[in-house]
Amino acid sequence: MSDASSLIQIRMLGGLVVHRPDGTEVDPGAWRTGKTADLLRILALSNNRYVSRRSLTEKLWPDSPPERARASLRTAASGIRRATGFDCLRCQLGGIALQGAWTDIESFLDLAHSASAATSGGEHEKAVQHTRVAEYLYNGDFHAHDDDSDWANQTRRTLSHARLLMLSDAASSCLAMGHFREAIHYADQVIEIDRCAEHPYRVRMQAYAELGEIDHALRSFETYRELLAEELGADPSPMTQDLHLRLLRGDRNPSRSPQTFPLSG
Repeated sequence: MSDASSLIQIRMLGGLVVHRPDGTEVDPGAWRTGKTADLLRILALSNNRYVSRRSLTEKLWPDSPPERARASLRTAASGIRRATGFDCLRCQLGGIALQGAWTDIESFLDLAHSASAATSGGEHEKAVQHTRVAEYLYNGDFHAHDDDSDWANQTRRTLSHARLLMLSDAASSCLAMGHFREAIHYADQVIEIDRCAEHPYRVRMQAYAELGEIDHALRSFETYRELLAEELGADPSPMTQDLHLRLLRGDRNPSRSPQTFPLSG
C-alpha cells in the first residue's frame, strides 16, 4: 500500500478539493472547464480501475460527434495532469485509470462496509467507531459540474443509501450499548435522509424511554404516525404500535426485550 503522503488526495464530498502529494491545494480555476473536473470525479470514483473511453465520452460529451468527443477527452486528461503536476493517469487501449490517489468516497464506503460487518458480528463499539470516522469524512453530498447527469445522480443515490444503512446500524448499536443520547443522534440523522423510515423512530422511542423521557418517546410515535398518514396513507407497523402500547402502559424499559422489539427492521 502506498504511503498517503505520496498520493494525490481527492475529496468530493461537499465539493471538489484536490491536494498534490506535496500538500499544496490545486486551485479550482486550474481545471479550466467543468468537464475536466468531472472527468477527474469519474476516474476517482473508479480509483485504480480502468474506465473505457467510450463510457467517458458518453457521460461527458454525449451530444458531440465521436471524433470531437475523443479530442475533448484527450484535452481534459491533459488538463488533469497539468493541474495536478503529477502523472496520475494510466492509459491503455480503450481505457483510462486514475493512479496514485486517495479519495474520500472510497474511504467512506470502505468504512461503511466495515461498520456493517461489525454490526452483523455484534461488535457494536467497533461499528460506532467506524461510523464516527466515516461521518468525519462526509462533509456534504456529492455534486458534479453536470449535476443532473445520470452518473452524478447514481453516485448520490449510492452514497445516500450506504450512509443511511450505516447510520441506522449505528443507532441500533448505540441503543444496544446503552448510549441512548448517541442513539437518538444517529436516528435523527437517518430521519434527515429518509423521514419515512420507521426504524429510527422506534430507536428514538426506545432510547427516550430508557432515559425516562416518556413524553418524548410518545411524541416520536405521534410524529411518525401523522407523517405516515399524510405521506402514504398508512399506519406504523404492528411492532411499532406494540412498542407504543407498552409505553402507554408504563413500561420504562421496552428495549430490554430484544426478541419482541429487535433493534432493526
